[in-house]
Amino acid sequence: MIKKAVSIIGIGRVGLPLALVLAEHGYIAYGIGRNQDRIENLKKGKMPFIEEGSDLLKKHVNKRFFPTTSYEPIKESKIIILTLGTPIDENMNPVFDQINEAVNKMVSYLRKGQMIILRSTVSPRTTIYVKDRIEMLSKFKVGRDIYLAFCPERIAEGNAIREMKTIPQIIGGINEISSKKAEDFFDSFNVKSFLTDSTTAELAKLFTNMYRYISFAISNEFMVIAESFNRNIHEIVNLVNNGYKRGGLALPGLTAGPCLFKDGFFLINENPFLDLITASWKVNESLPLFLIKKIRERVSLKNKKVLILGLAFKPEIDDIRESLSFKLRKGLLKEHAKVILHDPFVKVYPQQEVISNLDKALKNVDVLFIATRHKVYQRSKNQILKKLNKRVYVCDIWNIFGINKLIFTVNQVNILKKSKNKK
Repeated sequence: MIKKAVSIIGIGRVGLPLALVLAEHGYIAYGIGRNQDRIENLKKGKMPFIEEGSDLLKKHVNKRFFPTTSYEPIKESKIIILTLGTPIDENMNPVFDQINEAVNKMVSYLRKGQMIILRSTVSPRTTIYVKDRIEMLSKFKVGRDIYLAFCPERIAEGNAIREMKTIPQIIGGINEISSKKAEDFFDSFNVKSFLTDSTTAELAKLFTNMYRYISFAISNEFMVIAESFNRNIHEIVNLVNNGYKRGGLALPGLTAGPCLFKDGFFLINENPFLDLITASWKVNESLPLFLIKKIRERVSLKNKKVLILGLAFKPEIDDIRESLSFKLRKGLLKEHAKVILHDPFVKVYPQQEVISNLDKALKNVDVLFIATRHKVYQRSKNQILKKLNKRVYVCDIWNIFGINKLIFTVNQVNILKKSKNKK
């Protein structure tokens, strides 16, 4: 068996950064994927998405990092890590297709003494499900012959390589020896660990995401309430938080992404009375249509040219999965608006052209939505305002322009600037 060989099944936004970190720490990392085109591009050193520190790919590919579609490297690996998609179906139930496929393919290559780490965000007791499935399909007793632990990723997309080295790892073994072997693995590249059981670790990951999601929902609901009194939430949040140690209110915004959108359903799947989680989902998912409603109260959107700035679900990345920008787009199309899309990182959206040139996107716009708070919009805010007619309405939920208003016209900004200059 090759010394320090690791097989990572799933080389997307979680698995690939992990493979590169392991390669940097002296491991031989095999990245097992399903898409042959992606595998070929990785072999050429082409990063498939935006990630800080991605120069490690060119440094280690075909030397310490080997992308492949074959599961054969598993028999040479001491550690097998699953970083697979865990979606929900149309009824919001967990879908295990990718996990089942991976387990089915890898069992014939398993060897005694190997450590299996499940790293995907999963519903509670999924690690036990994986244990049972391995035992049903192989001769091994999990926890005795081979070892299994749930060790959730805790990194921020786009910063995974850097955060992998600094954020403590939660380890939930199927038994104590599994937890200890997983701890030894993470300790080998200097990551601090906290040990527990697998179900507790699964809940810890889900609670982390849901705490953030619910916090955002409260902020968004406070914004709706503030708007009903014709008051601005940004000013109120500043008043609450400024110098007050028991403040801590978050600012509102479009809250989305593949994890925050679905992870609550992993918790309520067996517990139908968890109203806080379902209410948060309703609040956050309804926000795009609320913003359209507030614009519609001021101006008809029919035949208006409406620009959406930002398509990724969070700043400085190119991931559009579950982004609320597209719910915003659908709502605007329903109003018979002419929708224009711009994002500095997202190059392709299958249903519509994404304009790459900001000046071109701004031409003859009637309404502007800031959907993602990319830094380029903050840096270009004066340029953006100069390109717009003074009657253009702007919906700035992120307060990019610092006006402390949810919706305003370009002319209102100009008047405010003149007033400040006189002072």
